[in-house]
Amino acid sequence: MSEGVAQRGQPRYPAVLSIVYWRQGVGFASAGRGRTRNLSVGGACLELPEALPTATPLRLGLPAAQGELRLEAEVVWVGGAGSPDGGILHGVAFTEVTAEQHDALGELVNRVGRGGATPIRVPVRLAVLCRPQGDAGPPLQGETGDVSRGGLSMRLAHRLPPATIVELTLPTPRGPRKVEASVVWLAPPEAQLPGKPSWHGLRFRDPGAADEMTLGLLLTDVPDANGRQQAGRPRAD
Repeated sequence: MSEGVAQRGQPRYPAVLSIVYWRQGVGFASAGRGRTRNLSVGGACLELPEALPTATPLRLGLPAAQGELRLEAEVVWVGGAGSPDGGILHGVAFTEVTAEQHDALGELVNRVGRGGATPIRVPVRLAVLCRPQGDAGPPLQGETGDVSRGGLSMRLAHRLPPATIVELTLPTPRGPRKVEASVVWLAPPEAQLPGKPSWHGLRFRDPGAADEMTLGLLLTDVPDANGRQQAGRPRAD
C-alpha cells in the first residue's frame, strides 16, 4: 500500500528518527521502539518490529528540539519489511493534536524538510563511561550535555585531543549499550573554569542498526517538559 495514504495532501519528507510507541490499553511499561521513514504534519511512515492491525491507536514519542514530543496516532495501513533486519512498515495518521503539539510538530517537520538528515539535538544529562581506543586503564567518567543521532557533547575531567577514537558506554532503559565515536572538537582551555571538566564534541562513527536502536532508546526517554534527564551511572565492568 502506498506510503502516502496517511499523509495525503500534506508535504512529507524522508526522515529517519528513532521513536518509542505504546499501544492503547497495553500500558507504558510495554513500550516498543522503532523509527520513522518519512514525516509530515498529518502522519508518518514508521518502521516497527511488529505488525500492528489497521485502526490500532498508538501513542508516539518523537525526538523534537525541546525534548520528546508525544502524539496520539492511528495505524491506517500496514506494509511489508522496511529493512533487512525485519522492521515492518506502517502508515499512521496523527489524531487529537493540540495547538501546542501542532506547533512543535510543524517545527520538527520544517527542520527535517530544510535540513534533510540534519540531527536534532536533545538536551539530556547522561552519566557515561568513555574509553579511548587502545587504553587498557579504567574508563573515564563523563556527562552529556545534549545528544543527537549524529553525536553528542560531553564533559570530561581528562582532555582528549580531536580525532581521538573512543568507546562510549551509554545508559538506556534496557541496560548499558556501547557505541564508537570520535572527538571532533574540544573547548579551548581559556573557555574552561579552573578545575572544571572540559567540554568535548563527539561524532558517532558509522552507526549501524544496533547503534541506531541504542540512540533511539536515549532520545525517546526524556521524561520532563525541558527534555532533561538524570540517568543512572553505567557500570564500568
